[in-house]
Amino acid sequence: MMRLITLFIGMAVLVPLANAEPSSAVAFDLPTIKLLRSADPANGEALAEESKCSKCHGDAGVSDDPDDVNIAGMSASYLYKQLKDYQDEKREDRDMYKKVKDLDDKQLADLAAWFATQQPAKAAFSKSTPANIQKLITHGDPERLLKACAACHGRNGQGGQFDHPALAGQNRTYLVDSMVAFKDEDRTNDIYSRMRYVSEALTEEEIEALADYYAADLPEE
Repeated sequence: MMRLITLFIGMAVLVPLANAEPSSAVAFDLPTIKLLRSADPANGEALAEESKCSKCHGDAGVSDDPDDVNIAGMSASYLYKQLKDYQDEKREDRDMYKKVKDLDDKQLADLAAWFATQQPAKAAFSKSTPANIQKLITHGDPERLLKACAACHGRNGQGGQFDHPALAGQNRTYLVDSMVAFKDEDRTNDIYSRMRYVSEALTEEEIEALADYYAADLPEE
């Protein structure tokens, strides 16, 4: 009898999971990897100029607006995934959707390749980072089942493979807003809900301190 009850409970859990939509339609399979490897950055530059990407992201992917993301030097795979997610409305932003809705996969890959070749902003790497934040970055927190930030985003915040973005040199406001959006599930295009879980476990103070650590080294006024 207990086996039957367990089976029914398992089926009740699996049914909604089976009907749930994936957080992203992008799979880093062989065709996608070949597409990214064959991308043309020169065409991507032309597309960026035509689409007026500089209005939000600066002439070469470094934005003057702290609310916007610095995309210069991000991996082409990460940028391609985000562009596809905007196109598929897996990540919500009406302006970005309008920019990419009529582009094909090759054009999206070209755009990603162009910005990936640009010089990223430098990180300040705050020297006053508290010890508990340093531990989160390098070791994580086993009690909360949190991996180290560096495990996915690189030892120096340079980013990891496929869909792991660079954090170093990012606009501080954008970093905070992104983690809060994941925490509140206003952004849900993270595969396996990874960032939603991490951000939910972090306190507001930890989010602010992590943003301070990775933020761009802004020139003094």
